[in-house]
Amino acid sequence: MSKKVLILMGSPRKMGNTEILCGEFARGAKEAGHEVDTILIREKDINGCVACGACRRNGGTCIQQDDMQEIYGLIEAADAIVLGSPIYYYTWSSQMKTVLDRFYAKSPHLQNKTFYLVSACHAGEEKYTETMLDTFRKFHCCFRAGGNGEGGYVFGLGAGDPGDVKDSPAMQKAYEMGKAV
Repeated sequence: MSKKVLILMGSPRKMGNTEILCGEFARGAKEAGHEVDTILIREKDINGCVACGACRRNGGTCIQQDDMQEIYGLIEAADAIVLGSPIYYYTWSSQMKTVLDRFYAKSPHLQNKTFYLVSACHAGEEKYTETMLDTFRKFHCCFRAGGNGEGGYVFGLGAGDPGDVKDSPAMQKAYEMGKAV
């Protein structure tokens, strides 16, 4: 059965390691017959959450009129949501963190979604990814009441320069995760 996959790519670097890994995930998902939308967050105008709470009083509509309005529709339509972010100081890029905070408006409405994490980092050891993995799991845990869950994660380790993930085991893992959506 064909699924809708949304890749939210939160790297500020064009064709950086996280974007390359997300491309492999997308390739696998497309080959498996799924529909894939990729949003390059760096190209969008997205404001931070202002914690006004209006979205909770008006059925989930954020009052900010920015590019999140387009993304909200894709989030709601997706069966699988891929969060692609490099690891900066053990956690999300600022671009991705802004989007994650804005999920608040839709959190009561997210149903039956599978979340994936695709990430690259300069560090060469997995112990440096623990904070990122923990925050990913705590993030999607906020939506478990709606039958949502975790599909998997991949880290491109030792990827400090653009292209470092090419020919790494992370490329195959990202591809296989995409195929298995």
